[in-house]
Amino acid sequence: MNGSSPDVDRPRPIEEGPYLLTLFLLLVIAAIVLGIVGVAAEGLFYLLVIGIVVLVAALVYLGMHMRGSGRHQRLR
Repeated sequence: MNGSSPDVDRPRPIEEGPYLLTLFLLLVIAAIVLGIVGVAAEGLFYLLVIGIVVLVAALVYLGMHMRGSGRHQRLR
């Protein structure tokens, strides 16, 4: 035996805790910044497109994890 509990050394998955919300907010902020720079700077329209893609990806990510976490919380 190594003297430590297996639960103590194991990190929590990213779906648990505030990590999911932090990642989602970071992606949304990055999308907003890219969108603003893409609109404001001449010739950088592609940054607006990238910002929109990042925003959609963040929403899909959040939707997938919220849908998946709802199944695990039900008790019979």
